[in-house]
Amino acid sequence: MAVIVSRNFARLDTIRLTTKEDMHQIGLLARERIWRRTRSGQGTEGPLAPYTPGYATAKQQAGGSSSPVNLTLSGAMLNAITVTVIDDQTVELGFDW
Repeated sequence: MAVIVSRNFARLDTIRLTTKEDMHQIGLLARERIWRRTRSGQGTEGPLAPYTPGYATAKQQAGGSSSPVNLTLSGAMLNAITVTVIDDQTVELGFDW
């Protein structure tokens, strides 16, 4: 049994596979994943490092918890992550300060 493969479409490197809206949605999904992971105390390579003793004390005095480490007191930093650059092939996240 023979298999015949033929090509009847444009070169793959010329076919538009994503749109700006696709990339925007990917950026929003990445933002959500970063937000959830960080809030749960996880970094990209495992648990976030402990706060320094001084910062842990200051955070507790400000009404926050020092455990688990989740980089959140007011939530402003994680909430400021946004899509900063977008086109039909790339998306970049950054902070909207």
